[in-house]
Amino acid sequence: MYPYILIYTTAPTFSLTVFNAATDSYELPTGFAWFGVGFVLLLACQLYVYSLFWGKTRPDVH
Repeated sequence: MYPYILIYTTAPTFSLTVFNAATDSYELPTGFAWFGVGFVLLLACQLYVYSLFWGKTRPDVH
C-alpha cells in the first residue's frame, strides 16, 4: 500500500503513486513563487474589501 496515493480499482496502471506524483526540482520553486504571489493578492483583496466595509455596520443596541 506504500507507493499508492490514489488507487484506481478497475485499471491499476492508472493509479497515482508516490513516484509518478513527484515533481521535478524546477517545479517546487516555481510553485512556491506562485503561492507567494497568490497569497499577496489574496491579502490585498481582503484588505480592500475590509476597507470598503470599515465603519459601515453598527452593533445592535437593544
